[in-house]
Amino acid sequence: MRPARTDPDAAWPPPISPDETDEERDARLEQEREAKRVSDAIDLALNAEREAKKKNVHGAKILLLGQAESGKSTILKNMQLHFSPTAFHAEAELWRPVIHLNLVRSVNFILNLISPRSSGTTSPTSSIALNDTVRRLIFSLAPLKSVETSLTKRISGSSNTPGADDRTTSKDGPHAHYNPSKAPEIAVRSGAGWKHFLKFRQSGAVSSPEDIQNRRIINACADDIMTLWRNPDVQEKLRQEEISLKDQPGFFLEDVERITREDYLPTPDDVLRARVSTIGPEEHRIPMESSLENGNGKDWIVYDVGGDRSQRAAWAQFFDTVTVIIFLAPVSAFNQALAEDETVNRLADSMKLWRMICTNKLLASVDLILLLNKIDILDAQLKAGVQFGKYVTSYRDKPNETDAVSKYLLDMFTALHKQHSPSKKRKMHPHLTCAIDTKATATVINHIQEVILIKTLSQTNIL
Repeated sequence: MRPARTDPDAAWPPPISPDETDEERDARLEQEREAKRVSDAIDLALNAEREAKKKNVHGAKILLLGQAESGKSTILKNMQLHFSPTAFHAEAELWRPVIHLNLVRSVNFILNLISPRSSGTTSPTSSIALNDTVRRLIFSLAPLKSVETSLTKRISGSSNTPGADDRTTSKDGPHAHYNPSKAPEIAVRSGAGWKHFLKFRQSGAVSSPEDIQNRRIINACADDIMTLWRNPDVQEKLRQEEISLKDQPGFFLEDVERITREDYLPTPDDVLRARVSTIGPEEHRIPMESSLENGNGKDWIVYDVGGDRSQRAAWAQFFDTVTVIIFLAPVSAFNQALAEDETVNRLADSMKLWRMICTNKLLASVDLILLLNKIDILDAQLKAGVQFGKYVTSYRDKPNETDAVSKYLLDMFTALHKQHSPSKKRKMHPHLTCAIDTKATATVINHIQEVILIKTLSQTNIL
């Protein structure tokens, strides 16, 4: 057998030998056909990539960063509502089981808190008096336990329902941290495609018997759910335990009458408030529907990465070729500890993450958009008498008012960027936000769009 050619300048295909046999000729032709097939496939892939880049020349790659529960998913949903309203409204029905699960988990959280078996976890002075009304509510709302299991299994594929009897279970698995002051969350793995699964389940004309049963149980329990939430003993118990369900994601206990109707269809506001936690990074494409009408649609590619400590190591892999970074810091978390580590203040952790982003040399040319989020909750906390200076001692005796506190925080984050940025030319765009306020957030998104447009035009040498 003749040796294979290793000379890079050798002609291809190689010259035909006059002594070539029929067997060698067949082998040579097959080799040439295979080489052409591979070459054509490479050409097609390259052409497709070029066309995709042409179609998305004014698109953008956006990275959402921030600790867990900073509002990243809500900002993402705001973008989808703002730029792709038709697709957003078309998916509204898919959020109904999520919203129902958010509601049911809040109810079961309260039931676990006030039931006799949970009294061993609290002091005798803080245990609730089990009068006849409370006892009846515990009994009448018991079917919601099975509804929670059913909805959890439907959305995440797991029937795990963490509660008072499962103190070590949370969204990250059976050995993750448990937070006794929060209603448990529904979580799905990245790439799980829960929306596609629910679309398949709902593609039929008739809902499944299990779906119908869940909705009927929730509807039948509506009056008792409202009675439970308004019960003064329950509210006192929550106050004693320093639990504020209103400030937690996925809170719907003040919308019970509306969302428990059997013909309920989620509103955009409901979808923004609904809570599903994704474990791991996810890529989302947001088409600009107004551009699509003109046949010139450009996509935004948004990477929503996990903010839990265990997931932050994956952030760096998305730093390459990113257009802008949107960093969210929940300013209302100044008096809260990390769920992963109760010795770490959440505001201090946000500032540490922000400093890390500002310092990273890979991001020296990437514009940073800072969203000091949940300003509405901060305002409510300060008006309720919570002293900001008690938790942020450097604030000292400044006014315990929203404007003064928000300016102080804005100055601190701005100073960190100025001090640690590897490039003096890099721009930072700060905003005070309430992500569930669609009108105010739309203004912020329009500014983000302007920043991205200028950035992408400068990268293509148009500016």
